[in-house]
Amino acid sequence: MVQLFRNKSYSGIVLLALLFLVVHANFFVHAPEITKPTHSGFFEVIIQQYIQPLPDIALFLIYALLVLFQAIRFNIALNNAHMFQQQGYTTGMAYILLTGLLPQWNYISAALLVNSFIIWIFVKLIRLYNNPSPKTLLFNIGFITGAVILCYHPTVIFILVIFFALLVVRPFRLAEWLVLLLGVILPYYFTAAILFITNQTNLIKGILPHFQIAWPLPFPTYWFSITIAYAVLLLLLSFYYWQLHVNRMVIQIRKNWMIVLVFLLVILISPFVFAYAGLTAAFIWIIPLSAFFANYFLYPSKTFLPNLFFWAALALVFYNNWFISKI
Repeated sequence: MVQLFRNKSYSGIVLLALLFLVVHANFFVHAPEITKPTHSGFFEVIIQQYIQPLPDIALFLIYALLVLFQAIRFNIALNNAHMFQQQGYTTGMAYILLTGLLPQWNYISAALLVNSFIIWIFVKLIRLYNNPSPKTLLFNIGFITGAVILCYHPTVIFILVIFFALLVVRPFRLAEWLVLLLGVILPYYFTAAILFITNQTNLIKGILPHFQIAWPLPFPTYWFSITIAYAVLLLLLSFYYWQLHVNRMVIQIRKNWMIVLVFLLVILISPFVFAYAGLTAAFIWIIPLSAFFANYFLYPSKTFLPNLFFWAALALVFYNNWFISKI
């Protein structure tokens, strides 16, 4: 089965759509649920006011189009950046499989919306190397990042990723760092100015990210423990195959992979320092995880074990989405 996603032909997009229908077959019984508000930014306001009242078919289409767009866009971005020694659709396959791995990732949430923007930022980050006009690009990266934080507060730790990317991709120039910082600050400056002009300064505190350090994971049930163990084992195998191939790549691609690695390490703490957002905040994990998982599904010459992990993922998706969710 994995072999079908190792080809670069456009049929891979059709296969991703079919895989989505299999992974999220539970939506044919019940539409995606809406997450409860946690006061985490403007995206939650949009979801509660404009998306929640929509009929079930519209909720299904919104979730499906967002996930498919993100999976395909991220897959194409990695292919265009030559992040793998051979191109295919294994990144998109891993992305879609991961969206069904936990019941909380089946919800329409602010984290689902924000993933599209984080992928957009990542696409811009990998263009920094030898860019002829880096200041314009850096300002755009900073501005989009600041706007994303306004829309979903747990993404504030993504600031560490963009500054790390600047550190490893380009030689140090103070002006570039200041331009990036200015871009991050401006969305908050404009928002605060609007609130000041409209005499709503009491709302300024609400647009600032707030932290809540706690343990967000549910009580470790038997199947939840198996799901986490599966993800950890697959990640370790993926790291092994990634290390086998990354050293053979040119320095630009190695630096891009370092950005993905730091992205993963930074974003892993998100549900723990923003515990009020719950496991839905961990939906952002899917972006770097799918990039690394793609290595294991793409590189092994013998496909027996990758196929085994593929079908194991589907089994976990089926159980978690149909039984744990009590559908």
